[in-house]
Amino acid sequence: MDINEIAAQAAAKIDAARDKKVDAVRTVAASGVELREAAELLAAAEQKYAKDYAAALRSDWTETDLRGFGIDAPARKAGGRPRGSSKPRRSTSAQAETAGAESVSVG
Repeated sequence: MDINEIAAQAAAKIDAARDKKVDAVRTVAASGVELREAAELLAAAEQKYAKDYAAALRSDWTETDLRGFGIDAPARKAGGRPRGSSKPRRSTSAQAETAGAESVSVG
């Protein structure tokens, strides 16, 4: 075997090892993309389930009723605006007046 044949065999071996490494990276990168897409689909499905569950509760079903049908409460509540308190809010000036009136003693 001459030097050129040895160099060609060595280059072929290096090329095969490189191709194998590149294929491994390509495979894991594709799996990563699939995983991210699946996570996005799962998050969307969980959000829809939470909204549908909340709609069932607003339709006068109770959590006990739904559990009796084999429907579990969602792990996370549906997103959205937080509900305000049932009490009307007072302005800061009204709160200050009330606090000032409470500190005045009669006597």
